[in-house]
Amino acid sequence: MATEKPNVQDTFLNEARKAGRPLRVLLGNGKELRGKVTSFDAFTLTLATKGIELLVYKSAIAVIAPDEAPTDESKPPAAEAQA
Repeated sequence: MATEKPNVQDTFLNEARKAGRPLRVLLGNGKELRGKVTSFDAFTLTLATKGIELLVYKSAIAVIAPDEAPTDESKPPAAEAQA
């Protein structure tokens, strides 16, 4: 039998879970959740936030992104001072 490669979604969520990395979860209705993934399966993920765990259906999620401050690389270049 051929072994299946893990998909991108599972890899991203598993690495975030193992590292305890905080994430921003943007839902399709425009609401934003922030927290740490504690577990996930094919249809849901659990997000620990503010001392509670939320069960979030993946079908309701639009975007998942790291909840980190931007690095210097992502800032636009400073405008040159006018003389």
